[in-house]
Amino acid sequence: MSELKRTMFRIIIGSELVLVTFFYLCGKGGIQALRQADIINSELHGDVKALEQDIAELTHELDERLQNPFYKESIARKELQMAYKNETVYLLPEG
Repeated sequence: MSELKRTMFRIIIGSELVLVTFFYLCGKGGIQALRQADIINSELHGDVKALEQDIAELTHELDERLQNPFYKESIARKELQMAYKNETVYLLPEG
């Protein structure tokens, strides 16, 4: 009888060990899920760095526009196609 109990106990412990290992490796909160979350986290960190660099560039450009009168004039001429009263503007076709 004790041999039967010992065998049943080993089977139960062994199957629990197999189930715990399976859920640890492949379960919803297991190692695979953590690896996928780590990959997503790394991608998001890269996106954040790129956006921080864009913000720095735009901030620098904004500071230039606010402080430099020559830059203001060049933007007015190129993008807004403005000119002084005594100037003649010639528009050439692109191509």
